[in-house]
Amino acid sequence: MYKLHLILKYLRKRRIAWVSLVAVTLCTAMVLVVISVMGGWLRMFKEGFHGVTGDIVVTRQGTYSGFPYYEKMLEKIERIPEVRGAAPILRTGGLFHVANIRDLVQVVGLQPEKMHLVNKFRDSLYLQNEKFGPATRPATFDKPFRDEVYRQSLPGSRADPANWPGMIVGTYLILNKDEQGQIERPDLMYRVPVKLTVMGISDDMDSLDPQTKAERRYWIVDDSRMKIWQVDNKTVYVPFDVLQRDLKMEAFEGEPARTSEIAIGLKDGADLAAARAKVEAAVAEVCHEYSLNFVPSAEAKSSMLGAPIRVMTWQEINADFIAAVENEKVLLIILFAIISVVAVFLIFCIFYMIVAEKTRDIGIVKSVGATSAGVAQIFLGYGLTIGLTGAVLGTAAGWWVVHNINWLHEQIGRLLGVKVWDPKTYAFDTIPNTINPKEMIVIFIVAIIASVIGSLVPAIRAAQLNPVEALRWE
Repeated sequence: MYKLHLILKYLRKRRIAWVSLVAVTLCTAMVLVVISVMGGWLRMFKEGFHGVTGDIVVTRQGTYSGFPYYEKMLEKIERIPEVRGAAPILRTGGLFHVANIRDLVQVVGLQPEKMHLVNKFRDSLYLQNEKFGPATRPATFDKPFRDEVYRQSLPGSRADPANWPGMIVGTYLILNKDEQGQIERPDLMYRVPVKLTVMGISDDMDSLDPQTKAERRYWIVDDSRMKIWQVDNKTVYVPFDVLQRDLKMEAFEGEPARTSEIAIGLKDGADLAAARAKVEAAVAEVCHEYSLNFVPSAEAKSSMLGAPIRVMTWQEINADFIAAVENEKVLLIILFAIISVVAVFLIFCIFYMIVAEKTRDIGIVKSVGATSAGVAQIFLGYGLTIGLTGAVLGTAAGWWVVHNINWLHEQIGRLLGVKVWDPKTYAFDTIPNTINPKEMIVIFIVAIIASVIGSLVPAIRAAQLNPVEALRWE
């Protein structure tokens, strides 16, 4: 009982120990916020780009011309038991023009009815998912209004505007957030025509040919928010067959149709490596049959000449960036761990001072029967109490900051005009605001252990004091 009494007494009377309490609190909160933001950024990156690419991609690197016989590949790929779905995708550059907005964009041609089997594109749509559409319904390029609305939008047009194809735009290409952080979507955006100019493929099949450009009018039918800034700010989605025709990549005079890539989605629980091996075997079979240049993943690093067809997982496609972010996270953890050692030394110094000042008290306690172990336990318990209290306060503060970090960022921006989190730099339009429970528990425990370690040497010194010598201390 005397141990608890002295611990509580020192907490009340020795207010200098509150400095170490504040240090533990700040270090705990700081490490929790940094690890949560960096870990959340890494998690969002993996989830975001996994959602964009799908699980496995068949692509031909180093050329704009794509590859032929993709229908044959699709037939074989869709027979693989682990595959949920597969879809061809076209990618090219284009000039986007609507009202007073002109911008260079990435143009993606896709078959929307298949995309919910391949990636998260269906979930990114506003009208067809968040507002009106059930999540089980495939996405479409259907216009949200009746054809009469589009005919009235352009009276006197020679071509029937109601027959123009639909386009899905990246949310931030034409939309902005209001002061409350909500995205404004005026109905007018669905009634304004869009002109899209794309470049055809040159005769050598290796570059864009300005002489074969194709211009086409579209109606905006929806917007897509994949939550990756570079995608949502610079991408438009159009029907696969329309873009294939504009790029002169459809079947023509005996030449097979071509695509830029095949995106593949796997069933839940499927082994990624095993499925990739089966997809590689299916693609290799078609490539061998039609004499196409194919390089298996095992030989990819040593043989990349001639723009070969490859089968890649989403992890391989984004491997460089994922590795860089993981290294940054580890580096920051080490850096802040070193900074947090300051709290340990602070506890050590403060407790050492308390032991020196309370030498006579220690002598009195030992002279009335307290053991050396009991005296040591007083100061170890003191450090444990400081660590436990600081860890609780720091965890609570860190949790509040992480969960309100986007609101705090907006307030700082309004008051100081400072924009710390630029989505153009960090890829995502919001700051990660989730905490990994396992990481939080580890940080909590480490904070307590560090506090006890800081009090260990002073506790040992106090335990070793001779009561007679301690009573003579001036």
